[in-house]
Amino acid sequence: MDTIKSFERFSDPWESKYGTMYPFAVTLEGSPDTVFANGTSESPWWANVGSIVETVDKGETKTGKRKVSFGKPEGVQQPTRSTPATPAQAKGAARDQAISLAMIFKIASERGGTPAESLDLARELWDSFQEFIESPTSISSSEEEAF
Repeated sequence: MDTIKSFERFSDPWESKYGTMYPFAVTLEGSPDTVFANGTSESPWWANVGSIVETVDKGETKTGKRKVSFGKPEGVQQPTRSTPATPAQAKGAARDQAISLAMIFKIASERGGTPAESLDLARELWDSFQEFIESPTSISSSEEEAF
């Protein structure tokens, strides 16, 4: 058994008799050499730092590098998978954040007062909003008093 230390897509996907394959360069803990494996998706089950895999040698690449496939060891608990946001998800999150910020500025400006007071209120609202996003179920006593 081996543990995934790092991985990186290194080339364009290609078509095989099994469907689209995604090539990865993988570093295993305890091994100085990089091995090469194909995944059947852009995010195969093993593409997570800390994944525990059974390594099956599949020969060499055209350039003489070690080629492998990975199997799931029976009875081994895999680490929680961390999936990075896709560009579309990141764009959506940035858009949501921009809308939230615009609403906060709108609320602060409608409250009246000097521009400096509106800006201070907007900062307070933004900080409260960020706290709420991080922990939506916990309510501080000052937040309870606001209602």
